[in-house]
Amino acid sequence: MKVKGSFPIFYFSGTGNTWWVSQRLAEKLGERGLQARAYSIEQIEPQAADELISAAQGVGLGFPTYGSDAPRNFTAWLKALPAQEQKKPLLGFITQLGWSGDGCNFLEGLFREKGFDLKWAAEFNMPDSICLPAFPFFPYQSDLELIAPMLKEREKEIDALSDRIVKGEDWRQHNDLFSRASAWLQRGPFRLWHDWGRKFWSVDSEKCLGEHCGRCARICPVGNIHMEGGTAAHADACVYCMRCFNYCPTYAIHYMGKSNEKLIQKPPYRGPVREFKPELICKNSKTTKFEN
Repeated sequence: MKVKGSFPIFYFSGTGNTWWVSQRLAEKLGERGLQARAYSIEQIEPQAADELISAAQGVGLGFPTYGSDAPRNFTAWLKALPAQEQKKPLLGFITQLGWSGDGCNFLEGLFREKGFDLKWAAEFNMPDSICLPAFPFFPYQSDLELIAPMLKEREKEIDALSDRIVKGEDWRQHNDLFSRASAWLQRGPFRLWHDWGRKFWSVDSEKCLGEHCGRCARICPVGNIHMEGGTAAHADACVYCMRCFNYCPTYAIHYMGKSNEKLIQKPPYRGPVREFKPELICKNSKTTKFEN
């Protein structure tokens, strides 16, 4: 059965990769006659999303994978979403560095509880946003000219996926036992490490601009950063989106005692295209002169 009518896409994006894919999906589906629009989950409450979903013919849900897992704020938003009375065909998609195992397929049970039928499950390899000196084995790239060829390849994949959706052709990547098992090689250790790893964030008080800037606090998707004695400070709710570290204008935020100002001789990753800024997708969208 062909998919027609409205097709809202709800996504979480840390530093722009899933935002970019969501925007392209909405654009390509729109070219094929669907009323598609992408919404950041930071800017729409589950109840408001439910109204759009109830009137939709299909739905998209997307997120970046961290350790083959979904960001905790994404799953919290999804769990707060009211269950649909009528089953809705679902596009689930993720952005990843290279291999996440089973993509979004591991959330199928939760999708089903919410009244979604996972028809399409897609994975998109995107540039690495992890530019932590403590983890030098992640070969991140922030040169937009070098990133551009990768985006062209993703455009082709999004085109093909959009055709399948409009035609109603089911298609799920890595929905098999091997992929599910291999995902746990990352997901298991990541979940064990997740809370413990939060304690390694710190702030250089001599470099932090405090309330004169405050960008890290505004763009944090979970309100994990606050000003304490004129300096930014982290609480214990981090979801590892990398925004504060990548977008601090003075490199004041450290992880495991290290910043990327001197140890890495290139700018941190700040999205796949020049026009991306976290203020586009976060709840607190006010900007300041320190925005870059």
